[in-house]
Amino acid sequence: MRGPALTSAALRGLLDATPAAIGCFDAQLRAVYVNTAFTMTTGVQTGRLLSEGPLAIEVRAMLVGSGAPRRVRIAEAHRMPISGTLFVLEDTLVGFVLDAGAYEALAVLAEEQSALRRVATLVASDPEPEAIFHVVAEEAGRLLHARSAATIRYEGDFALTVGRWVDDDLGGFEVGTVVPTTDSDGLTAVVARTGAPARIEDYRGVRGVAAETMVERGYRSAVGAPVVVTGGRVWGLVLVASAGALGEDAEHRLAGFAELVALALESAEARAEIKASRIRILEAGVTERRRLERNLHDGAQQRLVALAVQLRVLEKRLGEPDKAIALLRGAATELEQALAELRELARGLHPAVLADRGLAAALETLATRSPLPLELEGVPEGRLAEPLEAAAYFVVAESLTNAVKHAEASEVRVRMATEAGELRVEISDDGRGGADPASGGTGLRGLADRVEALGGHLTLESPPGAGTTVRAALPLGPA
Repeated sequence: MRGPALTSAALRGLLDATPAAIGCFDAQLRAVYVNTAFTMTTGVQTGRLLSEGPLAIEVRAMLVGSGAPRRVRIAEAHRMPISGTLFVLEDTLVGFVLDAGAYEALAVLAEEQSALRRVATLVASDPEPEAIFHVVAEEAGRLLHARSAATIRYEGDFALTVGRWVDDDLGGFEVGTVVPTTDSDGLTAVVARTGAPARIEDYRGVRGVAAETMVERGYRSAVGAPVVVTGGRVWGLVLVASAGALGEDAEHRLAGFAELVALALESAEARAEIKASRIRILEAGVTERRRLERNLHDGAQQRLVALAVQLRVLEKRLGEPDKAIALLRGAATELEQALAELRELARGLHPAVLADRGLAAALETLATRSPLPLELEGVPEGRLAEPLEAAAYFVVAESLTNAVKHAEASEVRVRMATEAGELRVEISDDGRGGADPASGGTGLRGLADRVEALGGHLTLESPPGAGTTVRAALPLGPA
């Protein structure tokens, strides 16, 4: 008596359950069938077309070749290399059975998924940014079975260590360490230049401060992978170092991990910036209050005290007309100067003309009082939202102050335009350039905070000897 026939559905169920990785492709390079192990190993899913790459090339070559089974080894980007046997099932169908080494790839993927879950779990708890930087470094190091790793952020021509994990006695770059990316062939410099994963097999003889430090600490090799965030910007890199050798394709495994944690790192950086901005705003408020107190005490208050004394003396000299008239004149002068100082303080807080008549009138008034020629172009005549007008005004006013005090400029030009839902402000001078946004005396960081609080952004160009240009883009809102 014959037993029941093995149905197609039952056969697929059997293939899905086997740990062997099996796939089948047609002449259009469509995955007619792949089992679970194949998908986990290669990322290919049933019904999908193969993307251009090593696997597609091998399947296409099999379709046009002799049809004899052949072994291949394939290295897809950001995945462990796989090997196996290709064979023709029918004229237009190609099968692919991966070697037992695919089990190792599955184990690798399982490790990656576990690491990512731990990062995601931490991010969901809304931790301090430093904690995310640390755990990304730790998970990267454990993923590659190394004992030292770091999360590093680029800042101009420098690389700043923001997260660190170490499970050895060699030490390394502590959080806060800054190394230059210029005049260097270390991993931070190579990844910054290429935007691609890289490795160093032996640090001895590698040029640069970072490489010398790695040798001093006893590290022999390292791999690094870029962290690419919104807009294609290379935020930094994840670096894993070892006193011995790191595994084959370790940099590509690290690249896949870095690609997946990029959003977490970008979000952590944004939270850190918001936190720092809030602190700066609070500190700026305290500093400004102290400045006002000092100016009031040393200026207008002293003059008003002197005026009060003069008036008391005048009261006693009413019988001496000449002396009384001199005292009155002196009191009037003191009063005028005190009023002038109070007006100057009031202008620094919020010019009355800005509130009463708007941005155009306020900038015209600023231009008439400017010690340098101030050219205005494209300033909107109509009223804008009050916070927007205030931000634009103070960007211009602070830039003008910097040009007068620091730039040795002879003129300043202000150009404005409303484009793509933004008010765009550009202030340029013909001074000596070289302005540093990190300098505590320029106020540029405070301007950036004011602009960013409205959802805008501020940029600075100040090459030495070629003047300074400040640009602000502010989202337009209702007036």
